[in-house]
Amino acid sequence: MKKRMVSVLLVGMLTVFAYQQAAMEMPSMASAMGMAGAGAPVYGGEQPQSVMLESLESPEGENAVNPQPDENKIADKESDGEAAGRETDKEAGKTAPDGEETSDAQPDGEEASDAQPDGEETPDAQPDGEETPDAQPDGEETPDVQPSGEEVPSAQPGGEDITDAEPDAEEPAPQEDAEPENEYANLAIAQVDHYVNVRQEPNTDSEILGKIYNGAVAQILETAGEEQDWFHVVSGSVTGYIKAEFFLYGDAAAEAVDNYLTRYATVIADRLNVRKEPGTDSSRIGFITHGEKVRILEQLGDWMLVQYTEDKTGYVASEYVTVSEEFIYAKSIEEERAELEAQREMARRMAQQEIAVPENTAVTPLTPPATVYTTNEELRSSIVAYAMQYLGYPYVHGGRSLATGTDCSGFTCYIYADFGYSISRTPSGQYSSAGRSIDYSEIQPGDIICYGKSKCTHVGMYIGDGQIIHAANSRKGVVIYDAGYDNILGVRNVID
Repeated sequence: MKKRMVSVLLVGMLTVFAYQQAAMEMPSMASAMGMAGAGAPVYGGEQPQSVMLESLESPEGENAVNPQPDENKIADKESDGEAAGRETDKEAGKTAPDGEETSDAQPDGEEASDAQPDGEETPDAQPDGEETPDAQPDGEETPDVQPSGEEVPSAQPGGEDITDAEPDAEEPAPQEDAEPENEYANLAIAQVDHYVNVRQEPNTDSEILGKIYNGAVAQILETAGEEQDWFHVVSGSVTGYIKAEFFLYGDAAAEAVDNYLTRYATVIADRLNVRKEPGTDSSRIGFITHGEKVRILEQLGDWMLVQYTEDKTGYVASEYVTVSEEFIYAKSIEEERAELEAQREMARRMAQQEIAVPENTAVTPLTPPATVYTTNEELRSSIVAYAMQYLGYPYVHGGRSLATGTDCSGFTCYIYADFGYSISRTPSGQYSSAGRSIDYSEIQPGDIICYGKSKCTHVGMYIGDGQIIHAANSRKGVVIYDAGYDNILGVRNVID
């Protein structure tokens, strides 16, 4: 009997001892399990609190939380002495004296727990700007997407969501486009036997506005027609519609355009004889008066072969004409009539070839916009000032007048023509033959800058301070740009 009682007492004492040992080790085990991501209870006082695995709202609107822990597994609150005896290095994330996990970075230097005592998830950023651990108390990472499919925003110090871009954030204003200009962008060259009609609408029943002859150039404004097989074009003073099949356009037109340049002789004498052969001893077939213009067929030194009438050629003395280069353009009905009348007048002159009409070769001097220039610097300043008067004027591809609009090479050509200089009408012609080539370091106001890659496709006039004035395009007209806005192919000094 005594032995049995002793055995019972020993078993009871061992049981109590084991129970006390388990109670003593419970907080450390809970802490270790919490650090490992297990959903262990956290002791914050007399009553236990459960750790939430996720604070996400379910589709039914209920919060999904962990069930309360089994109360049979909850140990009594430990004494302060027992907790202090097990306190270890705080930086290693061990338990605090009261049994709670410390935060990673509290204001007083203590580590913060992954979960708040009330079971709510710790935000990504604390109100004081301190970082929080990446993992939730249960060891799971914060999901990227809420159950509703929305992304989980980061938190501002004040609790506001941080988005990638504020709703009211304005995008930076785009800089003014400075796309490389191309004199031959949207260029079309007529490819017909003789001419094709320019119509008011994109159909063959529409009113005829004019004619465009073989080799004439046009600027394509848009494609039109039910099958997009018509071009809406502007050529010279004519704007209308022509079938696309009658044009060479795109890169092919840009490559061939210089072959369609036409040279003209404008008479600067009061009256200039047109002769059958190149020489003053040759018979005369007619004459051309001051300001009249004829097409040059061939240059022969001191003489030029010109197209005198529609079916008759002749020779004029080179010293009494100025030479210009132009493209052929469409002609309006009115221009066609005026040209036919001029040709009839030339024919009447041929009929008077036997009548003694003295040749008057008194040259009418060309009058530049100003009077006399004592220095090249003064001349250059005048040229720039004259060009600046056309700032804001329209760009017209093939335009023949500074007042009504012209293109880039026409702008520089006609500016110089008004000062008595004859230069090419095209960008490539100005690049190859206008004045002399100089380095950009030698540039002066009034010089021509030629732009392009392997071929000159645009020109502008240098006005000083690293700027040019030029006829940019149909959207901008005559504007001022930085001189280095595009690749500079060369610089031409026309004046000296």
